[in-house]
Parts: sequence; structure tokens; C-alpha cells
Amino acid sequence: MQVAPALPGLALRFDPAPTLETRQALGDQIRAFNARHAPGAAERFALLGHDDTATLRAGLVGVLSGGWLFVESLWVDDALRGQGIGRALMAHAEDHAREQGCHDAWLDTFQARGFYEGLGYVAFAELEHYPRGQSRHFLRKALHAGG
Repeated sequence: MQVAPALPGLALRFDPAPTLETRQALGDQIRAFNARHAPGAAERFALLGHDDTATLRAGLVGVLSGGWLFVESLWVDDALRGQGIGRALMAHAEDHAREQGCHDAWLDTFQARGFYEGLGYVAFAELEHYPRGQSRHFLRKALHAGG
């Protein structure tokens, strides 16, 4: 679907299913802009747990930027939940962030607020009705000693 130009020389096109490559290209441009205008480069990392058949069973993706750890995603296979794997992944991510000089961590969730509060995270904002019928919670935690 073609959309009227938003600015001279730009024609906008609606894409109902952007490809991974399209999303990555846009993300690359945003990261390049941020690198020019914000101190320090962002570091993205992953902690991945595979079983003995090399099947991914748990993982965490984090971003270090501006002295903060952002927990982008945390997942543990249903069959392994309740065994401390999520806690261990979070502890490793927080330790890595401290080693890199981060002072705080933040994340957002709509299903696991209690889990994160049990790890010392404190809610600082709530987006109601996202997803519909629930709320997205934003939590933070100081990473320094005594925090």
C-alpha cells in the first residue's frame, strides 16, 4: 500500500509484515544515531542454556548502555521452570553488568512481575491494558553494593 509523502522526497509504504532484515536495518540506523549522540557504545549479549542434545532450553538477552543493564528477554522452557534457572541467568547477567561498570538494571514484563520483585526489582511504571486485559510493568534494581 502506497501512502502519501510525509516529507518532500519521501514516499511512505505500509509493510504489514516487515522482514528480519528490514527490522535489523532500522535498528542499525538507530544504534548508529545513538552512538553519535550518546556516550559509550551499547553492548548486547546473550546467556544461552542448551541441553545435551544442543536444544535451547533457557536464555537471556541483555543490553548494557549508559551504565544500565536492560534485560531484553528471559525465557526458560516450561519443563525446567521452578528449578532456579531463571534466577541463575539473572544473577549471571547482573554480575556481568557490574563487571562492566553498570550501576542499575531495568526490564519490563507483563507476566512475571512477582518473579522479578523476588530478585529485588522494584516497579517504577505501569502501562495499563498492554497487552489487552493485562498491564506491562517496568521494574528496576540498583546493582551497586547496598543498592
